[in-house]
Amino acid sequence: MSEAIAFDTHRFIKHLTKNGFTEQQAEALANEQVTLLNSNLATKAEIAAIHGEIEALRLEIKAEIEKFRLATKAEIAAIHNEIETLRLETKAEIAVIHKDIEVIRKEIAVIHKDIEDGREESRNQWKAMETALNNQRKATEVALANQREATQAAFANQREATDAAFANQWKATQAAFANQWEATQAAFANQRKATDAAFHNQWKATEMALANQWKATQAAFEIQRKNTEAAMEALKVELLKWMFGAMIAQGGLIVGLIVALISETP
Repeated sequence: MSEAIAFDTHRFIKHLTKNGFTEQQAEALANEQVTLLNSNLATKAEIAAIHGEIEALRLEIKAEIEKFRLATKAEIAAIHNEIETLRLETKAEIAVIHKDIEVIRKEIAVIHKDIEDGREESRNQWKAMETALNNQRKATEVALANQREATQAAFANQREATDAAFANQWKATQAAFANQWEATQAAFANQRKATDAAFHNQWKATEMALANQWKATQAAFEIQRKNTEAAMEALKVELLKWMFGAMIAQGGLIVGLIVALISETP
């Protein structure tokens, strides 16, 4: 019988466990390897038995890998379902925001219409006041003309004596009427300017409030969109890390099995 071949079982076990084998599996393979190397009486039947155990171990590892792959596939499907659910929920929230924006737009349109109606009503009132003032002026002129004709008829015989007095009175009346007319026009002009200024200030305040509300809605929507995109990106990164780790683990198991089979080949 030849001398026993030196074999570092600790190094062999450490190598196998590093490549995906459990400690019990590595110890079993190390013991078998020592027995095989140190025994010169091993028969072909024993060698075949050892290969059968190795094949059984390989099949067991393969079954474990397949089981791990199926579990991984199920977890990935569950993650896809969660992502789809999150996408549908986000889409529904965005649809609600669009509806709110549409409601705001309709309210703005109603406010614009109310303001335009107010302006039209002011224009109509101004036209009505101008018409009334013109009618009053015409009526005053008619009344003055009638009064002048009656005075001329009544004092025809005394016209020469009273012409100067009547002329002075007529000039005073015309001056008073002119002053009253100018005062009335000035009052209406001031009232129109005040009305226009009030409508202008109300319009500016309404536009500013609506602009602030629109900016706030846009900012809230942008923040929600960015948060959703960040959550989706983080979920994708975690999924890729997890899949990459699983692939590395599977690769390690396969490499360890190949190394073990090569080492066991006589």
